[in-house]
Amino acid sequence: MNQRKINESLIVVDIGTSSVKTSFFDLEGNILPEFSVSIPHSIISKNDGTSEQDAELLRSIVEESIDLVLEQSKGCIENIIGVGFDSMASTLVGINKYGNAITPIYTYADTRSNNQVYKIKQDFDEKKLLQETGAAQHTSYIPSKIMWIKENHNNFNEIDKFIDFSTYIYSKWFENKSFKASYSISSWSGLLDRNKLKWHSDLIDYLDISENKLPVLSPYDNYETGLSKIYKKRWNKLSDTPFFLSVGDGMAATVGSGCNNKKKVAITVGSTAAIRILTDSKVEEVPKGLWCYRLLDKYSLLGGSFSEGGNLINWAYNNLKLPKLENLNKELLSLSPGAHGISILPFLLGERALGWSNNSKGIISGLKYSNSSIEILQSFLESISYRLFLVYQMLESFIDKGSEVIASGGAIKNLPWWIQTTSDVLGQEINISKDNQDTGKGVAIMMLKALGQINNFEDIGTEIEEKYYPNEKNHKIHQEFINSHLDLYKNHQSVD
Repeated sequence: MNQRKINESLIVVDIGTSSVKTSFFDLEGNILPEFSVSIPHSIISKNDGTSEQDAELLRSIVEESIDLVLEQSKGCIENIIGVGFDSMASTLVGINKYGNAITPIYTYADTRSNNQVYKIKQDFDEKKLLQETGAAQHTSYIPSKIMWIKENHNNFNEIDKFIDFSTYIYSKWFENKSFKASYSISSWSGLLDRNKLKWHSDLIDYLDISENKLPVLSPYDNYETGLSKIYKKRWNKLSDTPFFLSVGDGMAATVGSGCNNKKKVAITVGSTAAIRILTDSKVEEVPKGLWCYRLLDKYSLLGGSFSEGGNLINWAYNNLKLPKLENLNKELLSLSPGAHGISILPFLLGERALGWSNNSKGIISGLKYSNSSIEILQSFLESISYRLFLVYQMLESFIDKGSEVIASGGAIKNLPWWIQTTSDVLGQEINISKDNQDTGKGVAIMMLKALGQINNFEDIGTEIEEKYYPNEKNHKIHQEFINSHLDLYKNHQSVD
């Protein structure tokens, strides 16, 4: 069988919390699925709040994924004109003076730095810090993690730099060792001054570290060439290819789903969930409860995110007696909204938007002997839709009239019941993008713009596969349950 020959293409590496997906994309932003691999990995989670991964193990998975797609594409891809990355955001790795990792990768979900967050909140004006960094002080960001490492690791003094995971792997591959990080990936640190596009000087002084212990800040379209001898031999086809700086996975998913202006609202539900808008005008004041991350001097991403999403389905399958996964959607469709009588706070991994509490736990209220396992899962997933609604309400003043909601992410796209439920909760039509790899597509679009292949993100459109329309009756039912959800939330805020 003759395989097609492609003259020019891109490689995109998507480093997620559950897998590394590496794929080829053409110059129209389309994935080439025949040259695509996905390698699973797992985050180490413990009851004490640990959420980490071995840096060398994950680096080896990233490198193996590149090996595999290069092997698959032999004889089919002529020229690779760019390699781009997105990464799970808010990661932290401590490296020594030789550039080797001497800590694990700490993820956004690691909550062991609760006490350190509390101290930062005591010592800083929280409102001012939110406006300057675009992020609430929380265990998901790195200032408290650096403090925690200092207090809990004997090798703290051996740490030469604190960097995100994507910067770590980037630093290993080139003849001229580089510790650059994009504004995008750095925005997710909680340590970037979003107005000055510099590291926040007061926080750096407070952490008692110098700026040279952090990555060099650069636009995402800054690239590196010149692989070291080892990698030039390993990836000969990429020896002269530009490697672009990594962007946050949320930024990539937003651009990839076609949400490139304030007329389009992006909902993404993979392992975690988020709702956001991309704006090319400055966000003068970040509403309390939301975050605002930067891409370039022009673009900002405004929204809210949750540590839970599709991972709740995994948790339920591990802990509840549920129907077979292939029957799950059918079973959920047979249930009436809210008939279970259960109220849920879904904070199994702590709360991010909107309250950013560092001590929140999951709460199940109203559970009865008659409730089934499928109803418990239903109430968990409905609660995520309620959290999306609450953030959507806060975004409304920033959204242009005539806006549309576009949903992406495997967890929600594979469960039509959940899309319909979210449409009912929001009272808004939800469009489903046809692309199965919106995050990778977003990286491809950003690379194409950086390479001058397109002028604007809008030059590559998103095809809508399906539309879901809200059921007014169900919308009213869910509004009542949102009130119950908020009452439960208020009653348990005192635990923080």
